[in-house]
Amino acid sequence: MASETERLGISTRKELRVLCYQHHSEMLPRLLREPVEELLYACREPACPVLYDSLHGYFLDPKVAKTIELEITPRVSCPKDGQFMYLAEVMPQRRSFRLWKCPQCNGRRTNGEETSGGLGKKMGA
Repeated sequence: MASETERLGISTRKELRVLCYQHHSEMLPRLLREPVEELLYACREPACPVLYDSLHGYFLDPKVAKTIELEITPRVSCPKDGQFMYLAEVMPQRRSFRLWKCPQCNGRRTNGEETSGGLGKKMGA
């Protein structure tokens, strides 16, 4: 198991630590009030269009139109409840390692498994 200094993005059930799949930095939560209160996570890197919420999974800010045409977002679904998972951990010393977590049941998947339901590419984003 990796030490605390080797791991990035550990989460608990109470607080999600969602990582940007491009930058591997922790995304910042924003509370949306319309139509219902829900958390939207945004990358903190300047001009990064990556967003995440538990209903849609990862998606790109529609205000950044030219990036949307070029970008493929990971679509990793939880095998237990079908929720879109978020990138929760990477290991700098193992560049291909990805740990995905479910925001609903806290289920886990690693990049050694395939995405469920055929929703996109293998987990290597």
